[in-house]
Amino acid sequence: MYSSVCGKFLVEIIGLWIFYVIGYAIAYPLRNWAQKTRGEPFEDPELLAQKKAMIPAMTWILGGFVISLFVPINFGFLFLIGLLLAVIGVIIVGYVFYSFAHNPGLAIRGIYRYSRNPNYIGWTIFFLGLTLIGWSESIWSIIFLAYLVYTICYFYWVVLQEEEFLTNKYGDSYREYVEKTPRYFGKSKDEKSKSNHKVKEQ
Repeated sequence: MYSSVCGKFLVEIIGLWIFYVIGYAIAYPLRNWAQKTRGEPFEDPELLAQKKAMIPAMTWILGGFVISLFVPINFGFLFLIGLLLAVIGVIIVGYVFYSFAHNPGLAIRGIYRYSRNPNYIGWTIFFLGLTLIGWSESIWSIIFLAYLVYTICYFYWVVLQEEEFLTNKYGDSYREYVEKTPRYFGKSKDEKSKSNHKVKEQ
Protein backbone atom coordinates (compact mmCIF):
# COMPACT_ATOMS: atom_id res chain seq x y z
CA MET A 1 0.00 0.00 0.00
CA TYR A 2 2.74 2.44 1.03
CA SER A 3 4.91 1.58 -2.00
CA SER A 4 1.89 2.00 -4.30
CA VAL A 5 1.16 5.46 -2.90
CA CYS A 6 4.82 6.43 -3.20
CA GLY A 7 4.89 5.17 -6.78
CA LYS A 8 1.88 7.27 -7.77
CA PHE A 9 3.38 10.28 -6.00
CA LEU A 10 6.66 9.92 -7.90
CA VAL A 11 4.89 9.57 -11.24
CA GLU A 12 2.98 12.78 -10.53
CA ILE A 13 6.06 14.67 -9.32
CA ILE A 14 8.53 13.49 -11.97
CA GLY A 15 7.41 15.56 -14.93
CA LEU A 16 9.24 16.58 -18.06
CA TRP A 17 10.53 19.67 -16.29
CA ILE A 18 13.06 17.56 -14.38
CA PHE A 19 14.73 16.39 -17.59
CA TYR A 20 14.55 19.94 -18.96
CA VAL A 21 16.34 21.28 -15.90
CA ILE A 22 18.91 18.44 -15.86
CA GLY A 23 19.86 19.21 -19.46
CA TYR A 24 20.51 22.85 -18.67
CA ALA A 25 22.18 22.00 -15.36
CA ILE A 26 24.75 19.96 -17.29
CA ALA A 27 25.16 22.27 -20.27
CA TYR A 28 25.53 25.64 -18.57
CA PRO A 29 28.46 24.76 -16.27
CA LEU A 30 30.20 23.36 -19.35
CA ARG A 31 29.51 26.59 -21.20
CA ASN A 32 30.92 28.62 -18.29
CA TRP A 33 34.03 26.41 -18.25
CA ALA A 34 34.48 26.89 -22.00
CA GLN A 35 34.14 30.66 -21.66
CA LYS A 36 36.73 30.80 -18.86
CA THR A 37 39.11 28.50 -20.73
CA ARG A 38 38.90 30.50 -23.94
CA GLY A 39 38.54 33.88 -22.25
CA GLU A 40 35.60 34.90 -24.42
CA PRO A 41 31.80 34.56 -24.09
CA PHE A 42 30.14 31.78 -26.07
CA GLU A 43 27.54 34.16 -27.50
CA ASP A 44 29.02 37.23 -29.15
CA PRO A 45 28.06 40.31 -27.06
CA GLU A 46 27.55 42.38 -30.21
CA LEU A 47 24.97 39.94 -31.53
CA LEU A 48 23.23 39.52 -28.19
CA ALA A 49 23.02 43.29 -27.82
CA GLN A 50 20.50 43.31 -30.65
CA LYS A 51 16.97 43.12 -29.26
CA LYS A 52 15.90 40.94 -32.18
CA ALA A 53 18.23 38.22 -30.86
CA MET A 54 17.57 38.61 -27.14
CA ILE A 55 13.78 38.63 -26.99
CA PRO A 56 13.17 35.37 -28.91
CA ALA A 57 15.96 33.69 -26.91
CA MET A 58 14.34 34.49 -23.58
CA THR A 59 10.92 33.48 -24.91
CA TRP A 60 12.34 30.15 -26.07
CA ILE A 61 14.07 29.26 -22.79
CA LEU A 62 11.35 30.39 -20.38
CA GLY A 63 8.52 29.15 -22.61
CA GLY A 64 10.00 25.67 -22.82
CA PHE A 65 10.40 25.43 -19.07
CA VAL A 66 6.86 26.60 -18.34
CA ILE A 67 5.37 24.10 -20.78
CA SER A 68 7.50 21.26 -19.38
CA LEU A 69 5.98 21.86 -15.93
CA PHE A 70 2.67 20.46 -17.17
CA VAL A 71 3.92 17.59 -19.35
CA PRO A 72 3.59 14.17 -17.66
CA ILE A 73 6.10 11.36 -18.13
CA ASN A 74 4.99 8.28 -20.03
CA PHE A 75 7.30 5.46 -18.93
CA GLY A 76 7.55 3.06 -21.85
CA PHE A 77 9.40 2.40 -25.10
CA LEU A 78 9.21 6.03 -26.26
CA PHE A 79 10.59 7.12 -22.90
CA LEU A 80 13.72 5.01 -23.45
CA ILE A 81 14.22 6.27 -27.00
CA GLY A 82 13.65 9.83 -25.86
CA LEU A 83 16.06 9.49 -22.96
CA LEU A 84 18.74 8.16 -25.33
CA LEU A 85 18.23 11.08 -27.71
CA ALA A 86 18.29 13.58 -24.85
CA VAL A 87 21.61 12.16 -23.61
CA ILE A 88 23.08 12.23 -27.14
CA GLY A 89 21.95 15.84 -27.51
CA VAL A 90 23.63 16.88 -24.26
CA ILE A 91 26.84 15.05 -25.26
CA ILE A 92 26.91 16.93 -28.57
CA VAL A 93 26.38 20.24 -26.77
CA GLY A 94 29.16 19.33 -24.35
CA TYR A 95 31.51 18.59 -27.26
CA VAL A 96 30.54 21.94 -28.78
CA PHE A 97 31.69 23.75 -25.65
CA TYR A 98 34.90 21.69 -25.57
CA SER A 99 35.62 22.59 -29.20
CA PHE A 100 34.77 26.25 -28.56
CA ALA A 101 37.20 26.38 -25.63
CA HIS A 102 40.06 25.24 -27.87
CA ASN A 103 39.23 27.44 -30.88
CA PRO A 104 40.61 30.98 -30.66
CA GLY A 105 38.84 33.41 -32.95
CA LEU A 106 36.52 31.84 -35.51
CA ALA A 107 35.71 28.31 -34.31
CA ILE A 108 36.56 25.92 -37.15
CA ARG A 109 38.15 22.93 -35.41
CA GLY A 110 36.80 20.03 -33.40
CA ILE A 111 33.12 19.41 -34.03
CA TYR A 112 33.04 22.64 -36.04
CA ARG A 113 34.84 20.79 -38.85
CA TYR A 114 31.61 18.90 -39.55
CA SER A 115 29.00 21.56 -38.80
CA ARG A 116 28.83 25.32 -38.66
CA ASN A 117 26.02 25.07 -36.12
CA PRO A 118 26.61 21.97 -33.97
CA ASN A 119 25.17 23.67 -30.90
CA TYR A 120 21.73 23.89 -32.49
CA ILE A 121 21.91 20.30 -33.69
CA GLY A 122 22.65 19.14 -30.14
CA TRP A 123 19.80 21.14 -28.63
CA THR A 124 17.36 20.02 -31.33
CA ILE A 125 18.16 16.38 -30.61
CA PHE A 126 17.82 17.07 -26.89
CA PHE A 127 14.37 18.62 -27.31
CA LEU A 128 13.29 15.85 -29.66
CA GLY A 129 14.25 13.45 -26.88
CA LEU A 130 12.21 15.43 -24.35
CA THR A 131 9.22 15.37 -26.69
CA LEU A 132 9.36 11.56 -26.78
CA ILE A 133 9.96 11.28 -23.03
CA GLY A 134 6.76 13.20 -22.35
CA TRP A 135 4.73 11.96 -25.30
CA SER A 136 1.14 10.97 -24.48
CA GLU A 137 -2.41 11.97 -25.37
CA SER A 138 -2.10 14.90 -22.95
CA ILE A 139 -2.77 18.30 -24.48
CA TRP A 140 0.46 19.52 -22.87
CA SER A 141 2.44 16.86 -24.71
CA ILE A 142 1.00 18.18 -27.96
CA ILE A 143 1.85 21.73 -26.91
CA PHE A 144 5.43 20.63 -26.23
CA LEU A 145 5.53 19.09 -29.71
CA ALA A 146 4.49 22.51 -31.05
CA TYR A 147 7.32 23.95 -28.94
CA LEU A 148 9.75 21.57 -30.69
CA VAL A 149 8.56 22.85 -34.06
CA TYR A 150 8.96 26.42 -32.79
CA THR A 151 12.49 25.52 -31.61
CA ILE A 152 13.49 24.27 -35.05
CA CYS A 153 12.10 27.42 -36.71
CA TYR A 154 13.72 29.62 -34.08
CA PHE A 155 17.11 27.94 -34.56
CA TYR A 156 16.88 28.40 -38.32
CA TRP A 157 16.16 32.10 -37.82
CA VAL A 158 19.10 32.44 -35.41
CA VAL A 159 21.41 30.65 -37.85
CA LEU A 160 20.55 33.17 -40.57
CA GLN A 161 21.15 36.06 -38.15
CA GLU A 162 24.50 34.63 -37.06
CA GLU A 163 25.65 33.94 -40.61
CA GLU A 164 25.06 37.56 -41.55
CA PHE A 165 26.80 38.75 -38.38
CA LEU A 166 29.82 36.45 -38.77
CA THR A 167 30.21 37.35 -42.44
CA ASN A 168 30.43 41.02 -41.49
CA LYS A 169 32.81 40.28 -38.61
CA TYR A 170 35.23 37.78 -40.18
CA GLY A 171 34.79 38.53 -43.89
CA ASP A 172 36.63 36.18 -46.26
CA SER A 173 37.71 33.85 -43.45
CA TYR A 174 34.09 33.03 -42.68
CA ARG A 175 33.10 32.84 -46.36
CA GLU A 176 35.85 30.26 -46.89
CA TYR A 177 34.62 28.33 -43.85
CA VAL A 178 31.06 28.41 -45.23
CA GLU A 179 32.24 26.99 -48.55
CA LYS A 180 34.05 24.11 -46.87
CA THR A 181 31.69 23.21 -44.01
CA PRO A 182 27.99 22.28 -44.16
CA ARG A 183 25.49 24.43 -42.30
CA TYR A 184 24.19 21.54 -40.21
CA PHE A 185 26.11 18.28 -40.51
CA GLY A 186 28.31 16.33 -42.90
CA LYS A 187 31.86 15.98 -44.14
CA SER A 188 33.74 19.15 -44.93
CA LYS A 189 35.01 19.61 -48.49
CA ASP A 190 38.55 18.97 -47.23
CA GLU A 191 37.47 15.65 -45.69
CA LYS A 192 35.64 14.66 -48.89
CA SER A 193 38.62 15.49 -51.06
CA LYS A 194 40.91 13.41 -48.83
CA SER A 195 38.48 10.47 -49.02
CA ASN A 196 38.24 10.73 -52.80
CA HIS A 197 42.02 10.92 -53.05
CA LYS A 198 42.41 7.73 -51.00
CA VAL A 199 39.84 5.93 -53.16
CA LYS A 200 41.70 6.93 -56.34
CA GLU A 201 44.98 5.68 -54.86
CA GLN A 202 43.40 2.28 -54.13
